[in-house]
Amino acid sequence: MALPVKDTMELVQQAMDVVKSRYLLCILVSQRIHQLEKGAAPAIDVDPDEYTSPKTFLNLSLMEIIEGNMDLEEAEGEPA
Repeated sequence: MALPVKDTMELVQQAMDVVKSRYLLCILVSQRIHQLEKGAAPAIDVDPDEYTSPKTFLNLSLMEIIEGNMDLEEAEGEPA
């Protein structure tokens, strides 16, 4: 289930507090969405049935960054 735009923007702001660079955040989120589309497992504890479509991958990747569970080096390569 996709969050309302207001909630997604709050996640973006929180992720910006972690990453500091909007350009790096964009790259990290993009890479992580591609990994999730290819079948990578979520890096945080979530209900997998709620995050099965590309529309939900944006929020999932932002939450992973906020919680610090996304390895920046792993985001640069393919999922293991």
